[in-house]
Amino acid sequence: MTTSVQLQSVREQMVSLLSQRFGLEPESVAPGATFDAMELDSLALVEFSIALQEVFGVPVNEEEFGAENTVDQVAELMAAKLRSQGQAG
Repeated sequence: MTTSVQLQSVREQMVSLLSQRFGLEPESVAPGATFDAMELDSLALVEFSIALQEVFGVPVNEEEFGAENTVDQVAELMAAKLRSQGQAG
C-alpha cells in the first residue's frame, strides 16, 4: 500500500533527522515515543519543524505538534501533508 510505504519512509527520515541534528540514538526514537520523553524542549521542536520543512518541502508550523505528540503522530501529519501537496500539484 502506497500510504503505509510513504508513512514508513517519512518515519525513517524523521528518525535520521532526530539522530543527526539532535544526537538521539536511532534505537531510542520509537514510533510511540513522545518528544517530551526524548527530552526535546520547545526550542528543539521549533528547530525540528524547520528541519521537517527543509527535508519534505511542505510548510510546517511549529504549533502543529508539541512535546506530547509521538513520532508516529508527526510522521502521519507529514505523510498527510505530502499526500495533499501531491493532489494539489
